[in-house]
Amino acid sequence: MANVLSGRIAELRKERGLTQEQLGQLVGVSAQAVSKWEKGGAPDVELLPALANRLGVTIDGLFGREGGEAVDIHQAAARWLHTVPAEQRFDQICRLCWTLTKNLLDDIDIPDIGYLGRAVMMEQDPDMAQTWAMSRVFLDGGFMLGLHAEDLSFASVWPEPADGYDAHFAPMEDYRALFAVLARPGCLEVLEYLHSRPYRHYVPETVAHALSLPVDEVQALLDGLLELKILQKTELELVEGLTNSYSRREEDVTLVPFLYLARCMMQAGGYLFNIGGAGKRLLRGGVWKKEGEKKE
Repeated sequence: MANVLSGRIAELRKERGLTQEQLGQLVGVSAQAVSKWEKGGAPDVELLPALANRLGVTIDGLFGREGGEAVDIHQAAARWLHTVPAEQRFDQICRLCWTLTKNLLDDIDIPDIGYLGRAVMMEQDPDMAQTWAMSRVFLDGGFMLGLHAEDLSFASVWPEPADGYDAHFAPMEDYRALFAVLARPGCLEVLEYLHSRPYRHYVPETVAHALSLPVDEVQALLDGLLELKILQKTELELVEGLTNSYSRREEDVTLVPFLYLARCMMQAGGYLFNIGGAGKRLLRGGVWKKEGEKKE
């Protein structure tokens, strides 16, 4: 039985792309201990649950026995994720989404398309050199939109609410206010500056100097972004008196998906993988709040 267990530990570890050191770190032992297990030794009994969890199997599975019970996919996915080194988990979740995307349809045999090497469609073609090779599936119940390449990947899943997507939009006037501020010269540069530096509070003069922009223009941009709640303001007490400083919201990461999805919206076609949507409408119509109305 010990030899069966040793072989299974080595087999499962290699299947999951883990080194002996990585597996040891996941269960709290040394790489030497894992090596000893794989050469005929046996882990302590109290380590078996953690070891099985990190290798994504049941304890019976560690000993090569097949269980007849139904698999809880959520628990199985959680166990699998714990077998993945922490720094690789986002990448592996995205790869799993790509596998699921390719298997959304039961009645179509879809080729097993792997990850692309590069995100752009055709670098040698000037017309396509900036076009992402997107994947899109639009069916009853929602849609998926993603990009799956070694140099860039993301996945988004959008189940359709019972009352439609547009019932949950902000009022149109809010979007107009947002786009009006973003369209001002210098606004994107200000956002790039604030999001590419450590989280700090900045006075308008500092931002203006860094971007070679007039202080009054930067002040207006910061106030516009503040009104939209994209930035926050803090009063600082200096020798000369009170002054306002501005900062991004430290926990906010929405700039990246916002700009990625905007780029997707602006490119014409360019789908590597494009299924469904023919004759379907995306919005219900008549439920998106207009100007002057407050969203309930």
